[in-house]
Amino acid sequence: MGGVGRSMNAADATRARGTMSRRSKGIVDRLSVLLFASSWVAAFADVAPRLLADPLRITTLLAALPALVAGYLVADFLAGSVHWLADRFFDPATPILGPMLVAPFREHHVDSMSIGRHDFFEVSGNNALVSIPVVLALFALPPATAFGSVFLALFGLSLTSALVATNQFHGWAHAVDPPRLVRRLHRLGLILTPERHASHHTSAHDRAYCVTSGWLNPLLDRLHFFERLERAIEQSPPRRRRMT
Repeated sequence: MGGVGRSMNAADATRARGTMSRRSKGIVDRLSVLLFASSWVAAFADVAPRLLADPLRITTLLAALPALVAGYLVADFLAGSVHWLADRFFDPATPILGPMLVAPFREHHVDSMSIGRHDFFEVSGNNALVSIPVVLALFALPPATAFGSVFLALFGLSLTSALVATNQFHGWAHAVDPPRLVRRLHRLGLILTPERHASHHTSAHDRAYCVTSGWLNPLLDRLHFFERLERAIEQSPPRRRRMT
């Protein structure tokens, strides 16, 4: 791992770009999004008729809201955890991981509007790539015959769709003039809002890591969850040296 909390500079950006060409990254992003979308639609088409069969219709209705909300919350937590790791550990020039994960977050700290200058595939490609195995796992679920299996199916669909949408939500939280529908979602608090995300962009970038809905940020920040986890990692052997 690299140092903790090191900001990205011009040299970092140059080295990060050198580990994967922009063209290669663009191809990977597009393939990832297309493969995720086709897999997710296939999984939905496979699961939906079984969930709506007459014997399961009531079970599906009972499981739907808690499963969808749970998937959305777990996506928020996972996105926050990855954001914390990318902000506080590793190096932008780390092979593969650096240009795909670390460099975009570090660049975003230097220029918070940079996320709005990337296209949909570039913004969503990484999350689509890591979500594909989860979508494929939905095909291996046992037949939807009970609350638990129905819950897992809906949870998986909610989790993966929210993960892939996360960086788009993050970008809209920085947009000067987001689309009308997005402004309505902001007013309802259903996705990450500019106000909910603003505290992350302090000099330390050490709070409000969750960027799907940001619903978990107040709780995790109050518990000093990531701060305590970082301290535990630093204190474990071999001791990691903080870089300033």
